[in-house]
Amino acid sequence: MTTTHDRLSPISTPVLEQADLVDGHWLAPALAMGQTLDDPNTGVPRQPQLASESETVEVAMALAAEHFLTSRPLPLDVRIRLLELIADGLDQRQREVALQDSMANGNGIRTSRQMASYLGPRVLSARDQLLTTAESTELPAAGRDVRLLRKPLGPAAVLAPWNAPTFVAIAKVASALAAGCPVILKPSEWAPGGCQIVAEIVASAMAELDLPAATFQLLHGGAAVGAQLASDRRIRAVSFTGGGPGGRAVAAAAAPHFTALQLELGGHNPALVLDDADVSSTAAALADGMTKLNGQWCEAPGKVIVHEGLHDALVDALVAELSTRALGHCLDEATDVGPIAYRRHRDRLQDAIESLVDAGGEALTSAPLPDLDGWFISPTVVTGLPAQASTRELFGPVVTVHLVSSTAEALLASRGPETGLAGFVFGADLDRAIDVAAQVPAGEVRVNGCNLADLADGSEQDFWDSSGVGGHGPTDMVRFFQGRSTVGVDDPDFPL
Repeated sequence: MTTTHDRLSPISTPVLEQADLVDGHWLAPALAMGQTLDDPNTGVPRQPQLASESETVEVAMALAAEHFLTSRPLPLDVRIRLLELIADGLDQRQREVALQDSMANGNGIRTSRQMASYLGPRVLSARDQLLTTAESTELPAAGRDVRLLRKPLGPAAVLAPWNAPTFVAIAKVASALAAGCPVILKPSEWAPGGCQIVAEIVASAMAELDLPAATFQLLHGGAAVGAQLASDRRIRAVSFTGGGPGGRAVAAAAAPHFTALQLELGGHNPALVLDDADVSSTAAALADGMTKLNGQWCEAPGKVIVHEGLHDALVDALVAELSTRALGHCLDEATDVGPIAYRRHRDRLQDAIESLVDAGGEALTSAPLPDLDGWFISPTVVTGLPAQASTRELFGPVVTVHLVSSTAEALLASRGPETGLAGFVFGADLDRAIDVAAQVPAGEVRVNGCNLADLADGSEQDFWDSSGVGGHGPTDMVRFFQGRSTVGVDDPDFPL
């Protein structure tokens, strides 16, 4: 099925055929969405954007519901073996996944390879979560048999994003399979390739274990397919990662049936630079944070709030730091910052920058654009505006920088209509910086760094304010797809 190959030139454009997987059969998505999936480096169309027909979506949901209602969940040892086979398959196809993800979102190939190397281990972590949470726990009941059960909620829909398409998708799919749910995966219409490979790997593992076809299914498309899945009463859990408007649409669609929701919606994440921060290391960390994944990651710094005594020096250092980042073709090994994922998003970013400039800001750039016709933006620092003028997530290699006169003012400025997911604090006095970080209302707040990896083993975070519903951590992912039920022998001696 795939047309990717093991030997590809550094500047090639691998194409992957899209296909639905429904009831164990591969089907070509029947609807053309009227747009193309383009090479983000050149703007050249690669393939049409396709969607599953509503009838195909209906068949997938009906099969998942019938399977759940008429069959017991897969035995624990079978689920464990399934996850291990999927992890092995992902390890073997890392390079293909990396190519597909880079061409979908513009991330540099070095970063995409690193992300792809985490896929197998992420599936095994779902296996380990399953073993840790336990499906049945005996409760003390004076000799009576009373058990706390964790059971799969039912058919689950995973709606994956385009910015980290394969990693997010497999993390959610593996967790749902571990919980025992029949799973329907719908990748972003902008990034189907990596998830297509995931589906091939899962289908192969299912075939090896002779599992029911409804255990896992794959659909393609955009908001219409997502809405059909989220609004159907047979779907009992929806896990979505994406933007605020999409998350609100999913929540509204699922609300009539009280479907369990896990929504990670990103945010306009504040970075507080205290008056004792080291300017050089802070600028380096912020530059890394705003260009990692081309700035297209939900926990990237977006709104830098700096003490007035360091403002000018930090802006100069940040612009200078960004000048060292090489912009280029996403499959070029030398590239630090690739193109934006697709033209419409690049245009939105440019419009947002222009709006900030029209409001009185100054847009500063220093990294030259490559001689390519794709969706490139030079990393941009917008200065000269009060903090209250910057309220919306930008989701690209762009930050706004704002001057404040006190830590109290910085903390007040860190709040906004799109905050709550992540935050950052920079300062030399670590005790003070930690204290300030603890006052930022967000699920994860980093001190003196902008990395992607969890701060520590056991890190857990909720999605605060408008950043979503639920959270993620070592116990959240599998448990989200499970419901608790207490079953046991009643006590005839109870007074009521």
